[in-house]
Amino acid sequence: MDRTYDRKTAVRAKVAFLGLFVAALLSARLIVAARCAVVLSDPIELAHAGLSVAMPQGNGWNSVRKWEYKQGAFTLFGAFAPGSSAPTASARCDYVFPTEIIETQKRFELRRAEVGGEIVETGQIRTGLVTVDWVRIEQAGVSFNCIFGTAELPHNRRINIEVREGAGDIDLARGVFKAIAMALSITQAPLLEAASAIIAQMKAKGLAGSLDNKNRQGLFQIRNSRKRIIGFTTDVLIDTGSTSELNIEAMGLYYTKGPLVHEEMTSFQSDNRFDRFTWKTESAAAERSGIEVVLEDKGILTVTKSGEPGKSSRYQTGGTAIPETLLEQLLGLIIEGGIKEALVDVITRHGRIVPTHISQIKPQDATADQSEAYMIKLMPLSGRGFFQLVYLDEGKRISESQQYSLERRDDKFFFERAEPEDVAKLFPEHSEFILQSDKLKQYFDKMI
Repeated sequence: MDRTYDRKTAVRAKVAFLGLFVAALLSARLIVAARCAVVLSDPIELAHAGLSVAMPQGNGWNSVRKWEYKQGAFTLFGAFAPGSSAPTASARCDYVFPTEIIETQKRFELRRAEVGGEIVETGQIRTGLVTVDWVRIEQAGVSFNCIFGTAELPHNRRINIEVREGAGDIDLARGVFKAIAMALSITQAPLLEAASAIIAQMKAKGLAGSLDNKNRQGLFQIRNSRKRIIGFTTDVLIDTGSTSELNIEAMGLYYTKGPLVHEEMTSFQSDNRFDRFTWKTESAAAERSGIEVVLEDKGILTVTKSGEPGKSSRYQTGGTAIPETLLEQLLGLIIEGGIKEALVDVITRHGRIVPTHISQIKPQDATADQSEAYMIKLMPLSGRGFFQLVYLDEGKRISESQQYSLERRDDKFFFERAEPEDVAKLFPEHSEFILQSDKLKQYFDKMI
């Protein structure tokens, strides 16, 4: 046998085997690279927010192309399901309105506790005007990774990004998270800027300058969808003329009756620029409850509920925020300024901050036949499924408002300006306070 031939054959076989091995490695690398390659969708813009985000699409990923309101935030969601198998990874973005003030590390700790793992890695991604801080959370004994990141946005908003995977493919999770974070884009938000400008104008003018004869009073009867009168709401807003810093005072009484009686009394004290205020609400239901909302220096809003001593929630507000008790004054300035649209953060008497799209509408465009001079639509972006049409007279005072449900046609409430004598006859049990609004404070003191 020719040993030279054998040696050549062996060398050729080894070279061929090595070539096959290298080819297999390259193929495996290409497969892994293709699996981990992140293809993003076109930017998905969130209306009025000044923000767009791209989500993974293709290569096993299927993501929604539209923001949806879920659990107090606007959300984008995508799932990774290669072939016909069940999803092994997911990606989610949450756009959150002004929320409770929590330090970043505390946010990470809350998410860690929710996931039920340990933080094993931290990092930061900077892109444009956004800085995303993130952590990676592992669960012991299982192939699971969660990368959670959060970033502050203009106008006291926040974006949260979370990628989870359950197949031990950390490279996939890293790649998707980084791609989403790098694709974040901050754009102009003209409606938020419009709100900031008109509220700044309102502060510069001062509340006392917008009150007629040192006070502004309102009384409305409330009708249900069958046009039956079921209650009333009355309020008075005055400039006390005192040297006290909180010279503006407001009192309000909201009352409806039916199967259940609902009665709420509010007391509001503010400085002339409403940079600081204290707002108390007391409910006279079967189980008495109360809420105190306090705006302090630097726009810090503190909400405390009765029955929860020592426990308060704190929120950061800004130039787009205004308490709902001052909406009539704001709408008047919007009309005067010819502003067609604005996005305002309305602070409710219950301590919620509800971004609300405000738009002027020509009265003749309304479904109802209205003869009032001005009409404005209020559309809360809180996902509660209703909007409100507000009619104002030539003096820019609210004469009527109609609240409509987006889900139920018969779920409507109508607020019509009324004369005290007429409402007092319908609700004699409250006639004393309807006819003499200056006694509302006495009534509030009696409730508490």
